[in-house]
Amino acid sequence: MAEQQPEAEAGKKSDLHHLEESLQVVWEKARRVSELLIRLKEENKTLQQEEQHLRSELERRELDLQRVRKELLQLQSNGSGMFSKEEKEELTTRIKELIGKINSRL
Repeated sequence: MAEQQPEAEAGKKSDLHHLEESLQVVWEKARRVSELLIRLKEENKTLQQEEQHLRSELERRELDLQRVRKELLQLQSNGSGMFSKEEKEELTTRIKELIGKINSRL
């Protein structure tokens, strides 16, 4: 019976050592998961900030587009269209010249 006691103690020490090793592995994995979570939270925060910046930029550009469309519609409704007064006069002169050339050939 005296022989069984050292074997039992050796078995307990072996089990305890195995348990300590297993706990160490679990602890290391938990630490890595924690580090990964922290990194992912930081990346998520950065991506959310970028998204907010892009949304703001998009909103600003949409407002600019609406403003330009409104100005264009206003110019077109005033009869000025897309050409300035000088450009219109130049086009009118050019058209008259072309009509004159066509008439002279007919």
